[in-house]
Amino acid sequence: MGVVSLAALTILDAGPLGQIEAAHAGGFKNVGLRLQPLLPTDQAVVGDFVAEEAIKQALARTGLGVLEIGVFPLRPDTLVEAFGPTLAFSHRIGARYVVCPIEDPDRNRRLETFRALCVLAETCALVALVEFNPYSACHSLEEAADLVRAARKPNAGVLVDALHLSRSGGHPRDIAKYAAGMVPLVHLCDASPAPSQDLSEDELRRESRTARLLPGEGSLWLDELLDALGSDAHISVEAPSARYAHLPAAERARLASHATQAVLARRNQ
Repeated sequence: MGVVSLAALTILDAGPLGQIEAAHAGGFKNVGLRLQPLLPTDQAVVGDFVAEEAIKQALARTGLGVLEIGVFPLRPDTLVEAFGPTLAFSHRIGARYVVCPIEDPDRNRRLETFRALCVLAETCALVALVEFNPYSACHSLEEAADLVRAARKPNAGVLVDALHLSRSGGHPRDIAKYAAGMVPLVHLCDASPAPSQDLSEDELRRESRTARLLPGEGSLWLDELLDALGSDAHISVEAPSARYAHLPAAERARLASHATQAVLARRNQ
C-alpha cells in the first residue's frame, strides 16, 4: 500500500495549519489540506503571505508530506485560470493530487473544463482526480472513469471514496473493470449499512460531512476495497463524525490513525 494520510475533511474545522499540527500529533506522515475554499467557513490561505509561510514552516517542522489538495469543483461557470494561484502554491508545498468534484451536468462542457484543469495542473506537477458522489453531477465510478478516459490526459485519475462508492450502489469489484493506476487514491472511512430507502441529496450530503464512521467501526467492505486498489494506491482517511466533533482535532486525528492502522494490521495477519 502507498502512503497513509489524514484528509482535511476529518478535521475541517481546524483549518489548514491546524490540520497539519493535528495530523502530526496523531501519528500521520502525510496530510491533505483544503486550500481552495468550498464552504463559507473554509479559510482562504492562498494569497495571504503570512498564512502561506506558516503552512510551509509547519510542514518543514513536522516533516509531513502533502498528499492531496481540495477542493476544485467543476461547475458550469468555472474559470480554470482562477485555480492557478492555489495550484501553484500546492506545487510549492509538494502536493501530489488535486480533488475535483463534478457539479456541471453538461457532459461536453465539464469534459472541456476538466481537460483545461489537467493542462494547468500538469504545469504544477499535479494529478487531477475526479471525485464522484451520488449527490453531484457525476454520480458513480463508471461516470468518473468515463470522464477521465475521455479527457485523455496523463495526469488524470479517479478518486474513490468508500462512502460514496457504497451509497452510489457500487462495490470494490467494480474497480477491476478499469486499468491499473486509474484509481491512485482512496478516501477511507466506514459506514453503517445502506438504508432500505433511498436517501435524499441533503441526507447524503449530511452523512458525508458529519456522520461517517472510522475505519473498522462499520460494515463496509474495506478489506475488499484495499485489495481491489492494489499495492500502489494511497489512503487518505476521510471520516468526519459528529460523534467525535467535541474532541480536539489532535485527538480526532489519533483516533483516525489508530483505527486505520488496526484495519491495515488485521489485513496483514
